[in-house]
Amino acid sequence: DPEIVHYVMRKTTDFFLEYIKRAFEASNGKIDILFSADDLGSQTGLLLTPNSIREFITPYHKELNAVAHKYGAKVMYHSCGSVILAVEDLIDCGIDVLESLQFYTAGMTPEALKDNFGDRLCFHGGVSVQKTLVTGSPEDVTAEVEHLKKVLGKNGGYILAPAHKIQAGTSPENIV
Repeated sequence: DPEIVHYVMRKTTDFFLEYIKRAFEASNGKIDILFSADDLGSQTGLLLTPNSIREFITPYHKELNAVAHKYGAKVMYHSCGSVILAVEDLIDCGIDVLESLQFYTAGMTPEALKDNFGDRLCFHGGVSVQKTLVTGSPEDVTAEVEHLKKVLGKNGGYILAPAHKIQAGTSPENIV
């Protein structure tokens, strides 16, 4: 029932439009990045069809992102999983930074992201919290970090960080 989805999205968006506007006004220009999130992907692909994302997600984020840009802030957008098929739509709705970057999911390689979107998007994250940080050696972590810096950091536009929250059981040596 698309009308119900649009109703809920409209109400939620209207609340956050006012909330974000008040936060930016109260900050007196001290907010640099608005962080927003939806988990659009799974390990194997999108949770919704691209058309559903275009109908039910991106129009509302476009409104929210416009407020951040009006106040001179960038928009960092989080989504777990394989979102490669939604990145173009996310750029179109005004995100500046794509956060999470789970490279063990379908189609989400650093090379594909940088080659296809690196001239229009900054990337944040990518050091695997599913594999490398948890089960790898410090040398594995160093190798992954160096690879990500080389690929995603080429000509700028990359913020090195874990792909998500560092998991329990991660050795301090791998974090360092």
